[in-house]
Amino acid sequence: MNRSKYEDKQPLKQPPNTSDGQPSKRGRQAPKPLRGVFEHPPDSGIWWVNYYVDGKRHREKVGTRKAASDLYSKRKNDARMGVKLPDSLKAKRAVLFEELAKDAMEYSKAHKKSHRGDISNLSSLLPVFGKMKAEEITPQTISAYFSTRTDLKPASINRYRSTMSMIFAEGIRNGKVTANPARLVRLRKENNARLRFITFEEEAQIRSIIRRRCPVHEPDFTVAVETGMRLSEQHSLEWPDVHLNRQQIQLVATKNGSSRVVILSKEAVEALRVCQARRVPHTPRVFLTRYGEPMENPRAWFRLVMEDAIKQNKQLVDVTWHVFRHTYISRLVMAGVDIRTVQELAGHKDISMTTRYAHLSPDHKLSAVAKLSSFREQSQARSQSV
Repeated sequence: MNRSKYEDKQPLKQPPNTSDGQPSKRGRQAPKPLRGVFEHPPDSGIWWVNYYVDGKRHREKVGTRKAASDLYSKRKNDARMGVKLPDSLKAKRAVLFEELAKDAMEYSKAHKKSHRGDISNLSSLLPVFGKMKAEEITPQTISAYFSTRTDLKPASINRYRSTMSMIFAEGIRNGKVTANPARLVRLRKENNARLRFITFEEEAQIRSIIRRRCPVHEPDFTVAVETGMRLSEQHSLEWPDVHLNRQQIQLVATKNGSSRVVILSKEAVEALRVCQARRVPHTPRVFLTRYGEPMENPRAWFRLVMEDAIKQNKQLVDVTWHVFRHTYISRLVMAGVDIRTVQELAGHKDISMTTRYAHLSPDHKLSAVAKLSSFREQSQARSQSV
C-alpha cells in the first residue's frame, strides 16, 4: 500500500490501548492492539477504524473488534485497488446559515413583495444563527431563541419563523441542505380579536402634526387612509398604474398574488394630484422622499410624527401604518357597505378576513332584523284579512 495515499495512523485523541498483556479494567487480559483499530470509549466494547485516504482522515464507528478489523482490511484493500469511498463517507463542506440566507435573499428580492420584511427579520436572525452550521440548527434551537424574544408579539415571531422557513426551503432547492427545521416550529397563536382603527378626531391630530413636521408627506398619509393599500403596495406604486381620470389604481402584483383595482375617493385623487406635481423624470415611483428619491418605506418620517402624536394623546401608542388599512375597511363597514363589496375593495382573497370587521356595522344588522319584524307583521295582517 502507498503510505502517502493511505496512512495507518492512530487518531490524535485516541485513548491509549491497554497492551503488553496488562489486564484491563474489566479484569481480563487486554487484546493486542491492531493497527487502525481502536476502542472508544475505553472498555466500552465499541470499536472504530481510523485511516487516511488522499491525506484526509476518516473514522468509522463499527461495533465489535472483529468487525472493525475486517472493515479496516476492506478499506485498506479498496485503497490498493483504487475503489472510491462511499459518498456518505466523503468529507463535505459545512454550510453556514449565513450562506443559505444570502442565497434566499436573492430569491426574495426577485420574487417576494415582502422582501423588505425578510431583510428586516434577517438583521435579527444573522447575529444568532449566521455562523452556525445549517445542519446543527434544529427546531429546538429555533424555539429556544424565540422564547428569549419576549419583546416580540406572537405575530412578529411568526414572521421570523416564516423568513427562516423560506431560507431553508431555498437551501433545499439549491441542494445545500436536506431538511427545513423551521417548518417543525409551532406557530404562535395570534390575537386578531381587536382591530385597531383611528377615529376622525385621531386622524385630525395626526394630520396636524404631519403638516407641521413634514408637510411633503401629507398626501402619503391621505392615500393610505382613503385607499387601504398595504404599505408595500403603496410604496411600490408607479405612475403608469395610476389613472386619475377614471379614479382608479391598477395593482398588478399584490400580497395574495393577484391583481386588483383600487377605487379612489375624491380626497385620494386630490392627494395624488399633489404627488403628480412633484413627479421627477428619473423614477416612475409615485411617492418620493423630500429629496425626490423613491420612498421605499415611510418608517423614518412616520416615527417622528407619531412620537409627537403620542405625547398629545397616549391612546395613539399602538397606531402603526397598517392601522390605516384597518381604518379604511372599518369605515366602509360602518358606512353600511355590504361585506362582499368591502372584500373586493380591500383586496381580501378570503371573505373570512373581511368578516372580522362585520361587528362594526350594528346599524346595518338592526335594519336587517327590523325587516324581519316588518315581514312578520305583514304576514299576520294578511292572514287576519282572509
